[in-house]
Amino acid sequence: MSEKPARRQRLSSAPWRKITGRIGQDAIIDVTMLGSIGVGKTTLLASMYERFGQVIGTTDLQVTPTDRKTSVSLQGYIEDLRRIADGLRVQGGIQGTGELRDYAFDVGRKGRAPLFKLRFTDYPGKYLLNPDNSDDEKLQRALERAHVILVAIDAAALLERNGRYHNLINIPQIVTDEIKRMLQVRMDRLIILAPLKCETYVEKPPGAQELKAKIIDEYRTLLNYIGSGELRERVGCVITPVQTVGSVVFHRLEEDPQHLNPVFEFRVKAVGARYAPLHTDQLLRYALRFVVNKYRDSDHRGVMRAWWERAMGTDAAMVEAAREFAAGCKSDDGFGVLQSHPYLDGQ
Repeated sequence: MSEKPARRQRLSSAPWRKITGRIGQDAIIDVTMLGSIGVGKTTLLASMYERFGQVIGTTDLQVTPTDRKTSVSLQGYIEDLRRIADGLRVQGGIQGTGELRDYAFDVGRKGRAPLFKLRFTDYPGKYLLNPDNSDDEKLQRALERAHVILVAIDAAALLERNGRYHNLINIPQIVTDEIKRMLQVRMDRLIILAPLKCETYVEKPPGAQELKAKIIDEYRTLLNYIGSGELRERVGCVITPVQTVGSVVFHRLEEDPQHLNPVFEFRVKAVGARYAPLHTDQLLRYALRFVVNKYRDSDHRGVMRAWWERAMGTDAAMVEAAREFAAGCKSDDGFGVLQSHPYLDGQ
């Protein structure tokens, strides 16, 4: 074995890591989508990207796409969302991704070298239903390494016709089983339950509360699982209803006799209504609140780096950023923490 690989192996071992911090792949904090075909995973990713600047605000922190390809791809998705709002009637959302794809962002203080990478993984929803796909091994790695798990939930499928199509479209049992397998790998995680296409149901507080109660009821098996034993200590869970377009509402549902291919149609709220996403920042606030505090964990960045960052004011900047993210988090109108975690509370 050559000298360099041997040295790298020594530095990545647990005792050295506590001193030097994580390097290479270990320095990446992962966010992975979890959801079936057409529920809106790619739409959610695009809407989050658009809100980075708003959420970061005046904090001394920046989240920047690592490469031009990421910027161009996500900007294209945003333009697709704008075109959806320009139509009078809509079926579904933007075209989902056709392959497993990583979107990487550098996170650090403004105008300085990045401290770590934030990696979002998106994939075709059909992969969850077809374990024989060519990218299944890559998908399993992406799921197992995820620190933040975004569970995309089609709100119309959950609520319309008394939830007749919830199991067909949102596949809650498959999602729950997948999360159980992910949690076999010991690490701190945040699960974000994100109801999408929910504009119709959250216009007024009673509707938002009804949506939240329905999700808690339908995902009770998952919530009970993460709320017991030692999982209770290392898994947090929040709910964040997201209006990725904002100006469209549920219109009608076309059903086939076998109830296997429902078509959900949406329409703009009013003629001339424009793209107006709402609360897409909330998902980011909760995620970044968790991610920044996770990075500040001394085991993740190491004693030496933690000392240096305190001396340079970087640690204080991250503490302030996490505090601002938390201050902007909603806890009413259907939002809230279902299971807390130290990285959500701060350190």
